[in-house]
Formats: sequence, C-alpha cells, structure tokens
Amino acid sequence: MKRYLKSGMVAGLISFCCGTASPQSLMPIDELWHWEANCDIGFNSDGYQVGLGINYFPMQYVGVKFQLGVCAEIERLGDWENDYWGEREPYAMRLKFMPTLVLRSPRIIYWRQQDAGFYLFAEPGLVLSPGSSGSRHAENFNWDFKCGVNMQIDRFIIYAGYGITDFCLYSGAPYSHWGHSSHEPNLSHAGFIGAAIKF
Repeated sequence: MKRYLKSGMVAGLISFCCGTASPQSLMPIDELWHWEANCDIGFNSDGYQVGLGINYFPMQYVGVKFQLGVCAEIERLGDWENDYWGEREPYAMRLKFMPTLVLRSPRIIYWRQQDAGFYLFAEPGLVLSPGSSGSRHAENFNWDFKCGVNMQIDRFIIYAGYGITDFCLYSGAPYSHWGHSSHEPNLSHAGFIGAAIKF
C-alpha cells in the first residue's frame, strides 16, 4: 500500500511540474554562434548612414562589433544629374570606424510557427572618424549608443533600432551643400534597420 501511495505521489509531482511549466521553459535553447556579418542603413539628424561590420561573441549574450560606415548629407534630386555630367556638388561625407560592445537579452518572445525568437540589444561604443572634406579641427573621437530589437530565424537576423551620439557630420565646418557649415556641439539621433548572418 505504501509503495502504491509513494508511486502516486511521484507521478502527481511530475504531472504538476509539467502542467505548470512556463512557455519560456519550453523554448528551444539558443545555439552559440561565435561570428556574425552585418549591414545596416538608416537616417540621422544630419542625413543618412550606412554600415558594414563583423561581430564576435565569446559568450551567448555578450560580444564585440567592428563596423565601418559612412555618414553623409542627402543629395537633392536635381543634383544627381549634375553628378552624371561630372559637375560634382559639394556634399559633406565622413567615414566612421565603430568599435562597439554588444549586449543581448535572452529570448523574450518565441514565435513557434516560424521557429523565430525576439531579443533586445544594446550597443555602447565609440566613433573614430577623419573630418569631412574642407573641415578644420573636426572631432575625431566620439561616443555612440544604440539599442533596439532583433528577430532571429536559424542563422539569420533582422533588426531595427535607435541611436544617439555626439558625433556630427558637420564637425570642423566642412564643405557642404550650404557652403561652409557652422557646427555647434549637439547630439545626433538616428533610426536604422539591418540584417546579419551567423557563421
């Protein structure tokens, strides 16, 4: 009798644990991929931005990113034809090298039908950049912070986010479409989208 009672208690305990398991505990475990290649594009307070980079993750949710990018003014449609005929208009443009720390959350939402997960991310980092053409004493060292959400399906990642930085396209008063642009230190805001692949 005691043996049957003990067996019933064990079975009941297992049944209770399985019945109260949270959806989070039933999610598949994330596989660790150490490397990712990424690209993104967006608009900021000064114009547009494009970046290509590579990420390395020694741990599941902490990594580093090295990205090379461009920030530039948005050209007017009428000036595209001038570019075609060799009459280049002076639009400001700067190259950027961005070493960044990458922090990701564990999966916050699991989309079971697509076997996809949603994650939050934060990327505090630096911007190292030469000045734009015609600039003088441009700031070459700035801070940068990005955050957002990404969706991961197998090895593919799609992400969207918001960024804030003290980097400015017009630092050093370069040649621009408006002549020499005056620059006052301020914060630049950006919205961006991108994609990455794990390997």
